[in-house]
Amino acid sequence: MKLSLALLSITLAAGSLARAQEAAGDRVVVPVRNTTHPRKVDASLMHGSITVKSYAGKEVIVEARGSSGSSPDKGDRTVEGLKRLDFPARGLTVEEEDNVVTVRMNMNSGRSGDVVISVPADTSLKLHTLHGEISVEGVHGELEVDSLNGAVTLANVSGTVVAHSLNGAIKASMDSVDSTKPLSFSTLNGSIDVTLPADFKANVKLTTDHGEIYSDFDFKMGGSITQRNDTSDGKFRINIDRTLTGSINGGGAEATFHTFNGRIYIRKKK
Repeated sequence: MKLSLALLSITLAAGSLARAQEAAGDRVVVPVRNTTHPRKVDASLMHGSITVKSYAGKEVIVEARGSSGSSPDKGDRTVEGLKRLDFPARGLTVEEEDNVVTVRMNMNSGRSGDVVISVPADTSLKLHTLHGEISVEGVHGELEVDSLNGAVTLANVSGTVVAHSLNGAIKASMDSVDSTKPLSFSTLNGSIDVTLPADFKANVKLTTDHGEIYSDFDFKMGGSITQRNDTSDGKFRINIDRTLTGSINGGGAEATFHTFNGRIYIRKKK
């Protein structure tokens, strides 16, 4: 079953969707439909931040926050004594199908609009924004987060994480880790600061082109990544890059940490 709500046309849609989901202003409540497997939330924005937090309820609650109204530099406010009626600056669309809740926001005039999503703790996430920060708290599942220009912050999450930012720091604190799946944290410009359980086991690959690496885990170092090149003209060349490999607590699934400009911190959860 597929449900869709565009807030710009909420008056027209209210009748057909009244039994399926509740909407008030910039707030949409999507009720639980299938309890046999966890939900997934897929949220993507052009301009704005995404905040996801767990709570004790069963519904997914989506709230849009940000500026509204037409840009003041577009047209006259009044014409012949008539006041201009402005369109909302944001159009929020929420769809649910087969336990996947999709959230999109289309912005007029390049204005920013943030989204706050409340989910059951057992929820997987796929979050993307071009210009904005991503923050997740207290969620257990498969987390895939990507910000082009903005920091990524994950607090008290569990499961597995693939986190990327082009321009922004990444900070994560994990209560538990799915030992069967890989972890990945990467950014071009920014530090990476990850706190992991003391019993975390992984084969680790760490790369920073312009920065240092710090940890209070006991690493069994495997050396640096090298590239060997034997050519037919007799030349011999070995390149050694700024990548360290090793294992933590005897090794396990792969965990990669990569930044071009920034430090890497891998902390043991106290």
